Amino acid sequence: MRKTLTLLFVFPSLICFAQNYNDQLKHILSYSQENFDSDTCCWHRLSADKKYLEAANLIVFYLQTDNAINKHSLNWHCGQMFAMANSNKLAKKHFKRTYSIFYKLFGDTDAKTWYYYAKGTIAFIDNDRKKLQAIIHTWKANYPSDINLETLIRLNENWGLSYENAY
Repeated sequence: MRKTLTLLFVFPSLICFAQNYNDQLKHILSYSQENFDSDTCCWHRLSADKKYLEAANLIVFYLQTDNAINKHSLNWHCGQMFAMANSNKLAKKHFKRTYSIFYKLFGDTDAKTWYYYAKGTIAFIDNDRKKLQAIIHTWKANYPSDINLETLIRLNENWGLSYENAY
């Protein structure tokens, strides 16, 4: 009897919580990408609180909306959030959605360096230091330095650490 009474009081509050959560999620998913991506909102706030899986999953939901304009950027940040949470298989899945071999073969300098940045990040996640170092070497020999190259160098210098700590 006591368990039944507890369920009668707890279950409606759980339903109310779920409904409020669902309403809040619907509201967030209706944001423009500019608002969704702002530093004071949504997945950025979750990331700042080290709630990386929640941030990644929120981006996954957002990618399914019509408001997702720059899917390249969203997939990259989703991959980063999964990598921060050590969900490396999901991280690589989203990272791989941001480049193709055509970037390297036919792209301009920005496309080619993006290709190397993404491949280098995946090499770090895969624990393939030789590949990461080869990418850094190729970049330094053929393309101008930028913040993404500096990130790959930092990943290499912090070898053995998690992506979260090395990044």
